[in-house]
Amino acid sequence: MIFDSIESKIKANLAKKESGVATSINFPFPRLSQRFPGWTKGSHTIITANSGIGKTKICKFLTVNSIYSFLKANPLIKVKVFYFALEESKESFWLDMIASILYTNYDIQLSPHQIMSLGNYTISKEHLEVIQSVKQEVEDMERYIEVIDNIFNPYGIYNHVRQFFNDPNLGSYEVVQTDKGEIKGKFIYKDSNQYVFVVTDQINLLNPDTTSPYGEPQRDTREAMNYFSKEYCLKQMCKRLDCTVINIQQQAADKERQEFFKGASIEKKLEPSLDGLGDSKLTQRDADLILGLFAPTRFELESYRGYDINKLKDKYRCLIFLKDRHFGLANNYVHLYFNGAINQMKELPKADEMYDHIYESIQNGEF
Repeated sequence: MIFDSIESKIKANLAKKESGVATSINFPFPRLSQRFPGWTKGSHTIITANSGIGKTKICKFLTVNSIYSFLKANPLIKVKVFYFALEESKESFWLDMIASILYTNYDIQLSPHQIMSLGNYTISKEHLEVIQSVKQEVEDMERYIEVIDNIFNPYGIYNHVRQFFNDPNLGSYEVVQTDKGEIKGKFIYKDSNQYVFVVTDQINLLNPDTTSPYGEPQRDTREAMNYFSKEYCLKQMCKRLDCTVINIQQQAADKERQEFFKGASIEKKLEPSLDGLGDSKLTQRDADLILGLFAPTRFELESYRGYDINKLKDKYRCLIFLKDRHFGLANNYVHLYFNGAINQMKELPKADEMYDHIYESIQNGEF
C-alpha cells in the first residue's frame, strides 16, 4: 500500500512538471535552487540568528516578497500565509512591504522611517504620490498574507490556523477508523497546488498557555516553545494539515560574545549554531531544516570565507544550513547581498568571482 501511495505522488508531480506547474516554491537564489527545492508542503523550518542581525528581514523576504514574485510567474499556485508577528505591529510589517515595493517597482530606496517622515527626514510630494500608487499591490498581497499581531500563545496560534481548514471548499479530513470509532485524520486539499504557510516571529516571545484543550498548560517560555514546536507545529500543522511551518528563534545571548583567538575555528565560534538556540535547544529535534543568518561585520571581521567584509560591511549576510534532513545541504553556506532598509537580498557571486567592479557596485548601492 505504501509503495502505491508513493508511486502515485511521484507520477502526479511528474505530470505537473511536464505541464509546466511548479511542485515547490523556489527561493530566488539561482545557484542554491539547483540543489534545493525551496519551500515544500509539510516541512518545518527554523530561522535563527543573533539579535539585530536581520532574521525577521530574511524571513519576510523568503515568505512574503519572494513568494509574491513566484506567484506572479506561477498563477496556478495558491498560497495562504499566516504571519504571526509577536515582535512588531501589523502597521510596521506593511511599512516594510511598501519600502520593498518602492524599490522593486520604481528603484526608489526609502526606509520605513523615511516613509513616515521621522527624524530629520521629510518625504517629498513626488514620493508620496508614488507611495499612493502602490495601494493596489499592497491589497493584492493582503489577499494571500494575513498578519496577526495580537495572538501570543501556542494554542491561540494553532486554533487561528485550524479555523481556516473548516472551509469545505479547501478540502476535507480523511476519516480514520480506530478502536474508539471514526476520527479525523490527515487533511486532503481539493487543489494540490494549494500551500498554507504558518510563520511565527519569534517563538522566544511566546506566552505559555494558561488553559488549553490539548495537554497541560505550560509553566514558562521554554515549555511553551517546546510544546508549540512538537505538538502544534510538527504533529498538527505539518503532519496533519500539510502546512509549511517557519519559526524564527533567536540565538542565546552568550553566542554574541566576541571570542578572539587564533585558529581556524574563530568563524565557527561566532556563527549561529544548533547548540546556540535561545531558551530551548529541543526545538531543533522537530525541524527538518534550520537556517542560520550570520553578519561578520558584527564581530569586526575583515574578511569571511573569501569575501572582503571591509568593502561589503553591513551589506553582507551568510545563510548557513545548520540542519537539513532531506537534501544533504547541512554545513553549506549561501552568501548574500543584504539591504535591510528595503528588505532586498540577492545571491552574491562566488568569492573568487567578486571582482572590484562588483564590490564598487555594492558600495554605490547599484548591485
